[in-house]
Amino acid sequence: YDVLEIEESATDTEIKRAYRRLAKVYHPDKNPAGAELFKEISHAYETLSDPSKRAAYDQYGQHDAVDDMFGGFDMGEGFFDPHAFPDGGPPPPRTESHSLNISLEDMFRGKKMRVRLVRSVICKHCKGIGGRKSVLRECFACSGRGVRMASRQIAPGLFSQAQVTCATCSGSGKVVPDTHKCRKCKGTGTTDEKDAVEIRVEPGMRDGQRIILKGKGDQIPGQEPQDLVFVLHQESHPTFTRAGDDLSVKAQIDLSEALCGFSRVLLTHLDGRLLEVSHQSGVIKPGDVLCINGEGMPQESRPRNRGDLFVVLDIKFPDNKWKPDPALKSHLPSTVWPKPS
Repeated sequence: YDVLEIEESATDTEIKRAYRRLAKVYHPDKNPAGAELFKEISHAYETLSDPSKRAAYDQYGQHDAVDDMFGGFDMGEGFFDPHAFPDGGPPPPRTESHSLNISLEDMFRGKKMRVRLVRSVICKHCKGIGGRKSVLRECFACSGRGVRMASRQIAPGLFSQAQVTCATCSGSGKVVPDTHKCRKCKGTGTTDEKDAVEIRVEPGMRDGQRIILKGKGDQIPGQEPQDLVFVLHQESHPTFTRAGDDLSVKAQIDLSEALCGFSRVLLTHLDGRLLEVSHQSGVIKPGDVLCINGEGMPQESRPRNRGDLFVVLDIKFPDNKWKPDPALKSHLPSTVWPKPS
């Protein structure tokens, strides 16, 4: 009916008259650019000029739509859910998620960044209608409700029904004839637009945490804009390892430091600070761990509070060519350098 630009109550004579009028305009012999549209016009006339085909179309919509009515429909997803579309309209918009790789340094210090993306926005030319408002018509397939009842055989002789989004109008309840669709958005009501949004990663945020920007996602005609969600993915670090609010790192000391103690800058922290570590008493063995309180990750809700930093010590031993000074032996305890029997 929309293709032929007639009402659903049109008589056979009106259908034939509409077909002849449009065929003169879009016949390929006169209008090569209208070849595809002429096919649609011919298909529409073939359907509506046959009483049986017209009756089937009036009841079920396009014949191919009847065959595909259940395509992609999952019985496990709201097939028996009476609340799937509580207002009798299209479902609420879903969130749009993106993965965002963040370094451990940025999670330690926090960071502001601008992310460039492409999103759908309401067409400025047609204001999201998809065509001229004067030709906007109620969807014939769903009677303007945006949803249709779909039947499905679940057992021999047993059928069930459920509400599904109308495929003809995509849930809007309105359709625009093909001949009057917006040239800018091709009747979809939206166009793609490049945009940039600001993201703030707070100190102490964790891997898998979500940053939600309300209403910054794709725009859909007749619905609230989608939320834009960024899921943080913490990149692996070559030196530091994170476990909740705590950090661990490996550091190397000399044998003399393991035996006699040390107090020096041992490592560079994630924020660039040179961290001085002291150990004055006790012999250090390979794999021993020093705990430095308050030098771990900041807590997101209370950034002044921090976890702990665990330093795993490795000892650098002299190579095989090293020969000890005889005077050194007399100063080392027998447990370190046994005296000959």
